[in-house]
Amino acid sequence: KGSHTSEMTASRKHTSAYPDASVEFVSGTVEETQAFGERLGRLLQPGDVVALFGELGSGKTTLIQGIAHGLGRNPTTIKSPTFVLLREYPGAVPLIHIDGYRLDGAAAVSWLDLDLIFSPHKITLIEWAERFAGVLPDHHVDVRLSHVSTNRRRVLMAPSSPRTVELITQLTTISRQQSAVSNVAEKEDHCSVGD
Repeated sequence: KGSHTSEMTASRKHTSAYPDASVEFVSGTVEETQAFGERLGRLLQPGDVVALFGELGSGKTTLIQGIAHGLGRNPTTIKSPTFVLLREYPGAVPLIHIDGYRLDGAAAVSWLDLDLIFSPHKITLIEWAERFAGVLPDHHVDVRLSHVSTNRRRVLMAPSSPRTVELITQLTTISRQQSAVSNVAEKEDHCSVGD
């Protein structure tokens, strides 16, 4: 329970323009996935685009709920826009949440208002980003989710620009710091039990 069971490691499993900056996170619970998303959300800036890839049930919406929480929004109001395609959540920095599941590739995406979706004044989160191949901006960050087991999920992040390298580097640093604090707190709890 808690982030001490999470793992974040450097990874070279995904082809990226910046392979040394790719990281892998393994989550054991929904709460850990949301906490990871929350840390990511706190780092996002206007114009950032997060492209999420992964099969059904891999945790894309759960991660987005955490990101929304990190951006100061109520995560329970974040619903996957599978049937409406796009939801925009207002705020100091508007949040665009897209679900490309029902789109049939880049040809279907081409009719969308890409200037709205990839606005430099908004943060854009895209589920089923593989449907957006060829139209994703150069500065997006790839987030690939996959099942490890029933409850465990692997999250592989790969940058595509200097901004997204910076984003992943900051996220890795914060995650390691929080993991270290959590491990120290756990050790103190174990020590006090025997006193």
